[in-house]
Amino acid sequence: GVLHYLAFAALPVPGGNGSRLLIQDYVVAYLPAASALVYGKENGGPQKEMLAMAPSNSRLRYAPQEARGVGRLFPRHSLVLVGTGATATAFEKEASSFRLIHLAAHGFFDQLNPVFSGIQLEATRGDDGRLEVYKILRLHLHSQLVALSACETALGSGYFSQYPAGDDIVGLVRAFMYAGSSSVMASLWEVNDRSTMQFMKSFYGNLQKTDEAAALREAQLRMIGSHGRYSQPYFWAPFVLVGTKN
Repeated sequence: GVLHYLAFAALPVPGGNGSRLLIQDYVVAYLPAASALVYGKENGGPQKEMLAMAPSNSRLRYAPQEARGVGRLFPRHSLVLVGTGATATAFEKEASSFRLIHLAAHGFFDQLNPVFSGIQLEATRGDDGRLEVYKILRLHLHSQLVALSACETALGSGYFSQYPAGDDIVGLVRAFMYAGSSSVMASLWEVNDRSTMQFMKSFYGNLQKTDEAAALREAQLRMIGSHGRYSQPYFWAPFVLVGTKN
């Protein structure tokens, strides 16, 4: 139910007078259901490192810069597609070859029929650019992580709607995991694209030294420790790591 929309990382620690948050004491990761421990596919160990995409139709000012910055952190065997080159067709062709996948784009959720939820990429002739759940389920990924740097990509249902979130609702996160990704990082609410650019740079820098959940925690702690505008939970708390370690 409503707990699907709660950022556990931002909860105050009991007895801490609200001054200390859960993420400051714990590494937090999620599973959409216990069945995720079973249906996750074996990682085939792709040789290519990073696929980063940022379509121009999202009108996210800093998304192309974010994708390029992420790509530069993985100069060996990375592919960065921005603007009109960031098509759904290209994603479906290339995604299975990469260990890390980063999508800086708009997400959308279909409350009545969740299998039509998705990520909006660039269109091509004969394809509308909508990377929807039912298309993702047909993919054969071998990724360690899919990062959905987009709005509301972790949702499995509409906010507090008559269609409650739960194990029986198919969303983007479970679709990517079912398609073969060991883990997915997604967002619980609309994110600020400038702060997200900085957040992702920190996250991927950490990921070169540790696992996904710990890398996410370190990025969140860095924002908290900045004591500036971006230290507020609105900017760092929406990102959640769903999945298991390789």
